[in-house]
Amino acid sequence: MEHRVNKSPFFCLPLLAALSGCGAITDVRSFSTPYSTPPGGETARLRVMSDGMVRGVPKSDCVNFRLPGAGVMVAKRDGFANRNGETLGMAPVERYSDATVMTELLVPAGQPIAFHYIGNRCYNMFSFVPQPGMDYELDAASRYKCGVTLKRMAFGKIEGTSEPLGESKLCKWGDNL
Repeated sequence: MEHRVNKSPFFCLPLLAALSGCGAITDVRSFSTPYSTPPGGETARLRVMSDGMVRGVPKSDCVNFRLPGAGVMVAKRDGFANRNGETLGMAPVERYSDATVMTELLVPAGQPIAFHYIGNRCYNMFSFVPQPGMDYELDAASRYKCGVTLKRMAFGKIEGTSEPLGESKLCKWGDNL
């Protein structure tokens, strides 16, 4: 299932302008902290592909980068924290573009995980609940249109079935920092 995203970058501009006066945006915790692998419990594997930045917040259906484990999963631009290029041995990608970055990470299963995607003219927050032992592929890109798709992958196979994404938002106004 495709999740439509807010195509207006104007929501971010005041925040980014305010932060740029205080120092580098890369110094902000939510951009300078990489996502942390869960320390234990049931997990699912998640491949993240993006032409921008995807940040994850485990065990939450809203975005709060102060929560344990929250951080940047992938970032196309240099200077930000990321976990780009990690692999967990998932089935190979059917198509992959040089315009995107990719990683494979463990996420807590049976609990919501919230995401924040920032791309070229795209800004979106969404969530889903991964099932234990499953493989998922999240594609967040604005190549042809601003959208995010999530597939649950058949074990060891490239093809998958579309999964619904829930809407998400900031838990509180300052939780994006």
